[in-house]
Amino acid sequence: MAHSSGTRSDVRASTARLLWTGLAVLVADQAVKRLVVALMALGDSVEVLGPAVRITRTENTGAAFGLFRGGGAVFVVVSALASVCIIALSRRIARLRRVEQLAFALVLGGALGNLVDRVRHGAVVDFIDIGIRDLRWPAFNVADSAIVIGVALLAARFLLFPHRSEPAELPARDGDAS
Repeated sequence: MAHSSGTRSDVRASTARLLWTGLAVLVADQAVKRLVVALMALGDSVEVLGPAVRITRTENTGAAFGLFRGGGAVFVVVSALASVCIIALSRRIARLRRVEQLAFALVLGGALGNLVDRVRHGAVVDFIDIGIRDLRWPAFNVADSAIVIGVALLAARFLLFPHRSEPAELPARDGDAS
């Protein structure tokens, strides 16, 4: 899991990249949600790509995609714990492959984005509405997308490449101890 040849500055840079990427996801998620809330009443819908893709303002007290509605307090705890664990383990995560670092950053940003909504509003603002006629996927948001993409990247990595636990060795730099 750990990458032994990375220098302290490499680990610091990777840790910073992880945290900044998570922050960027959080900021993007909150900015888009604020825009949707400012411009649309609850239940309003605007077609983006015909009826297949719409922006529909909804609220969700459950998990991603409307699963387990009403479990708000549980999801506050889960989001907070996931965020704290990723931040606490950020130096270890920084030693992983870049795709794994990105995955954890996406999960971090998404968890924080939905956590902010739950704490401020008691529910998550969802607005991405895709489907055909009555066959629609439950509405979701930028944070949900980030979490799903991050978890999918981690799942693909561990399911498709289970024996690649060590990242490729970094070439030694002049002045680095071997």
